Amino acid sequence: MKMLLVRLTAIAVLFAGMLGSVAPATAAEAPDVYFQKLLHDVGAGNGAALWKALPEDYQGDVEDLVEEFAKKMDAEIWDGGFKTIAKLAKVLKEKKEFVFGSELLKGAPAKQKEEVQKNWDAIVEALQTTATSDISTLAGVKELDLEEFFEEAGNKVVGGVLKASENSNPDAAAGIEKFRKAKVTLVSTEGDDAVLKLETEGEKPKDQKFTRVDGKWLPAELVEGWDDGIEKAKAQLAALKIAPEQKAQVMQIMTVVDGLLDRLLAAKDQAAFDKEIQGMMAFLPMFGAGPPGGAAPAAPAAPKSSP
Repeated sequence: MKMLLVRLTAIAVLFAGMLGSVAPATAAEAPDVYFQKLLHDVGAGNGAALWKALPEDYQGDVEDLVEEFAKKMDAEIWDGGFKTIAKLAKVLKEKKEFVFGSELLKGAPAKQKEEVQKNWDAIVEALQTTATSDISTLAGVKELDLEEFFEEAGNKVVGGVLKASENSNPDAAAGIEKFRKAKVTLVSTEGDDAVLKLETEGEKPKDQKFTRVDGKWLPAELVEGWDDGIEKAKAQLAALKIAPEQKAQVMQIMTVVDGLLDRLLAAKDQAAFDKEIQGMMAFLPMFGAGPPGGAAPAAPAAPKSSP
């Protein structure tokens, strides 16, 4: 259960944030022109183009999954989790000086610490945007318009992540630039099938098959595996069930984390902040007990009474 929450949040962050100002590719274009434009859009941070590139039936499948998830998820767990994320973002923003002066980063190499500091504000802003977006409450998820969500929340989220990647990692920056400049050439077409040559600087050109679905060109591998992937996702959601004892465990962990974050926010100096960090580090091993959706961890054995 805990891992599912993490994955869904990560997916939400990834898709929500990849927005920019470039107009999306149109389905009326030839396959090579269409996909070239899509690559450019995504490389520029326009993740809404990814959503719009999906046929209506595919979009409907995703919307059905979101709707089913909203029915199965516990509102108290979901809403509480995002409140905790929002509080964490507040700590990272308001106590930035203490974070960088703490034991957490004291032993980090100077260059690495400098890179983290350079990208800190962008990452914190992305976290705050996610924590206050439409998906921060289960009621919001139930009413979610995915296209609007991508356009409204995404600009800050993945835009910040892409910027951080470019600033801190020259290889990542070069990779993003290669993606933007990738060249797409039409090799052949036959009905609703096409073969495109993808050329990226420094890499061997490769041919990839594409299939047209409702006027939109998609990688053939995606089309071939779509229905199976959706069915597997539906099966996972059908099996999603939160037992009372599992919910109690999750809520207990969130209560402890919230308390730690409150004390970090209240810290007036580095010494007080460090004291709470030490307490948090002592608490972290509890997360290794296994996800709440699995078997509950065994309770410690009771001490034997004296004879």
